[in-house]
Amino acid sequence: MGKLKGTACWYPFWNGRSYCYDFYVEGQRYRRSTGVCDFEAAEIAIEVAKGVHEAAWARELSPYPTFQEAGKLYVDRFGKHEKEVEELTDYFGPFIGVDEITSFMLDQAMVDLKRPTWKTDRTAQRQVLAPANAVINFALGQRPRQWEPSRRERTLTLEEAENLIRVAQKPETAGLRDPERRLLKLIAFELGTGAAPGETHVIRAEDCSWSTQQVLVRGVQKGAGKTEYRRRWVRVPDRSLELMDPLPVDGLVFLTPTGRPILTDGKHGTHLIEPFHKLCAAAGLRASKEIVFYTLRHTWATWFSAQVGDLALLVDRGGWSDAQMAMHYRKEAPDDLGERLLAHGWDFRP
Repeated sequence: MGKLKGTACWYPFWNGRSYCYDFYVEGQRYRRSTGVCDFEAAEIAIEVAKGVHEAAWARELSPYPTFQEAGKLYVDRFGKHEKEVEELTDYFGPFIGVDEITSFMLDQAMVDLKRPTWKTDRTAQRQVLAPANAVINFALGQRPRQWEPSRRERTLTLEEAENLIRVAQKPETAGLRDPERRLLKLIAFELGTGAAPGETHVIRAEDCSWSTQQVLVRGVQKGAGKTEYRRRWVRVPDRSLELMDPLPVDGLVFLTPTGRPILTDGKHGTHLIEPFHKLCAAAGLRASKEIVFYTLRHTWATWFSAQVGDLALLVDRGGWSDAQMAMHYRKEAPDDLGERLLAHGWDFRP
C-alpha cells in the first residue's frame, strides 16, 4: 500500500510487514521501516516518521557537521586515527551530527566495538573513545573529554622510586636471582629518560652515545610498537648512568636477569612483570600489583616537568605527538619536588 494522497511527504505507509517512511530532505533520501509491525498501531508509526523527518531537517539546518564529515576533515587535516574513524563512521552512520552524539552513545560504542583481544577498558578508551572525542571536539572546538584513569597512569613518589632502586640493587632480598642487576638497569633507564617499555627493549649498544649521555630511540623498529614520531634522542641523566654501570659495549642494552632478550610485542607487556612486581612488593610500595613498567614513564614525565617546566622540551623528549598527550602523562606535583630530585641526584635540566 502506498502513501495516502494529500499526506505529508514523511507520512508512513504499510508495506505488508511494517509501517515505513520514504522521503527526501535537501536531496538526501530517508527510507526505512519505522519498526512498528502492528497494522493497528498506525498512530505510533506516524509519530516515529514525523520525528525522523523533523530530526532530518534539524540536522540539515544545524551549524554542525555530521560525524562522517567531521571525521573526514579530521583525518585529512591531522592524518591520525584513520582506521578508527572509519570504523566509527560505519557505526554511527552518515547522518548523525557531532552535536547529537552523547556520552551514553560513546559508552555504548565502546561496548559494541570492543574486540575479544582487548583485555582492558583502557584499550577500548584508546581505540574508540579517544578518536571519537578527537573528531567531535575538533568539530565543536571543545576540550576533549577526560579519559578514565587506569593503573598505567599511576606515578611513583620520589621516596617510592628510591625504595624500588634500593631493592633492585639487592634483588636477593626480593627472592630474585639477578646477579648482573639487569632489572636495576632497566628501571634506572626508564625512570631517567621516560622511554616506553617497548622502545627500551630494542635499544642496542650502537644506538648509545655514552660520551654525550644520549640514546637513540628507534620508534619504528619491530618490537617497539610505536609510530614514527616516537623516533628521537633521549638524554640519560647522571643518576641513571651510575645505576646502569657497567654499560654494555655491544648487542642489546637491556636483557632479562638470565641474559636473554626481553620478549615483547609492544602491546601486551613482557614476562618481566612478575619479577618487577616482586621488587615492588619487597620495596613496600602500596598496591604493588598495580604498578607496571609504564608507571616509570608517567613518573619521569612528572619529575621532568616539575624540575624543568618546559612543555615543548617534555613533548620532544617524551616523543609524544602533541602537548595534550604530554600533559596527560605529567601529573601534579608539590612545588619542592624539583629540589628534592636534585638532592637525590636526579638532574633533568638541559
